[in-house]
Amino acid sequence: MANFLLIHGAWQGKWVWPAVSAELTMRGHEVHSIDLPGSGADTTPLDQVTLSLYADAIVKAIKAIGKRVTLVGHSMGGIAVTAAAEQAADCLARIIYLCAYVPVNGDSLSALSDLAPARPPSPVALAHDALASDTQPSARVETFMQDAPYAVAHWAAPQFRAQAMAPMTTPVQVSEQAYGKLPKSYIVCTRDRAIDPVLQRVMAARSGCSRIKELASDHSPFLSRPTETAEMLHRMVTEL
Repeated sequence: MANFLLIHGAWQGKWVWPAVSAELTMRGHEVHSIDLPGSGADTTPLDQVTLSLYADAIVKAIKAIGKRVTLVGHSMGGIAVTAAAEQAADCLARIIYLCAYVPVNGDSLSALSDLAPARPPSPVALAHDALASDTQPSARVETFMQDAPYAVAHWAAPQFRAQAMAPMTTPVQVSEQAYGKLPKSYIVCTRDRAIDPVLQRVMAARSGCSRIKELASDHSPFLSRPTETAEMLHRMVTEL
């Protein structure tokens, strides 16, 4: 079975993963997750958070696991796992992107966002002297987790934190010799209001994801469809 390392997206933390982790554990997998620097319970000041710091934290977690890892990145976490994978390719079995941003060499999250079809006004605004971005509390449920049970969504919404901007504007540098050799898969969330499903499919195709699956979920499938999410992750590591 697989050794999963689950990496959260912007404004969130490892608190998003317990339901999926439990489901994967029941299927016989080993599951780990971390708070990226400046996220969740991590207290790194936002002005010190960089994409390199994200990558270093993920690589450290991979090496602590001590086995070949299946790296899962959600949303902005797709940028972070890609940067880490370039450094730790020999320690990885595969990467799975979950409604995530997937860069090719030289892409940043900000540049990828510009490829998206026109959408309604964003609920995201700059904060902390433009060092970070934050989400409007009143828009979090409808934007990120409209399919989640009421109690779950309203438990999750207050846990969002400001997100450092530097990792979102920094281009990712990857090579064919390291990142390029890794098997990559993508889960498109077809009801996503945060990252357009059309953009998800484009990013999956241009980055060479060999398996692309679809899940009828919003942007937070770990809250809205945890059983289905875990089952899809399980099948991606067990089915040829």
